[in-house]
Amino acid sequence: MSLRSKLFVLLIFAATAVQAGLGIWQWQRLGEKEALIAGIAAAAKAEPRALAGASLWSRVSLTGRYLHQHTAYVRTSRPDKGQQQGGFGVIVMTPMVTHLCNAEGRCTLANVYVNRGFVPTPPDGRIPAFDKPDEPMTITGFVRPGEKPGLFGPTNDPARKIWFTRDVEAMARAAELPGAEMASASPYERFVDREAVAGEKAPFGLEAQTFLASVPNNHRQYAFTWWGLALTNIVALGFFLFRRRAKHETR
Repeated sequence: MSLRSKLFVLLIFAATAVQAGLGIWQWQRLGEKEALIAGIAAAAKAEPRALAGASLWSRVSLTGRYLHQHTAYVRTSRPDKGQQQGGFGVIVMTPMVTHLCNAEGRCTLANVYVNRGFVPTPPDGRIPAFDKPDEPMTITGFVRPGEKPGLFGPTNDPARKIWFTRDVEAMARAAELPGAEMASASPYERFVDREAVAGEKAPFGLEAQTFLASVPNNHRQYAFTWWGLALTNIVALGFFLFRRRAKHETR
């Protein structure tokens, strides 16, 4: 076998090993994601807990006052589904000033971003008027991590107040909220998705089942895709070696 052929075989073996390893990793991630979704489903049926000390994806209850002047509007769209109105619109991200109390009963004031819900917009994109209560509110929702812009999606423009992702850390910096400039352990790493209540008007909160459906879980497909590519490499290598041997025997 020539040096060129040997290098080709080694390259195929290396690529196959990498792809098989990626498939195993995705299968492990599948187990983790299924456990996460099961945990969220259990939390959705449980009584809400206090926000202080709550982990990500927990169902929580908090009381506070909205800081409407610092609201950020995230452009999005969603399908009509069940009782939820869809179409083009905005997600209303408003910080709420609330008390966070530890187990000893010591409380501190904190700003927590709340996804109040979805507001449909007309074709020109104008944000219609909606309720902005000044009195303290008690809400129930799910704690989730802030988002970051993707590599290929539209980019947030805080200076023009244009948002496409729920990047609450960037929102807090743009609003100059206390603690927003912290380099680490930012208090704005997460936000609360408000649950819908019966008969509400826009903004329309999130229904628990829709929330569960929004958690992506494509790891099974990814695992089989990587394993399929690894198997394709093996078949191609076998075909290559068979043709090479047949060609050598006919000489």
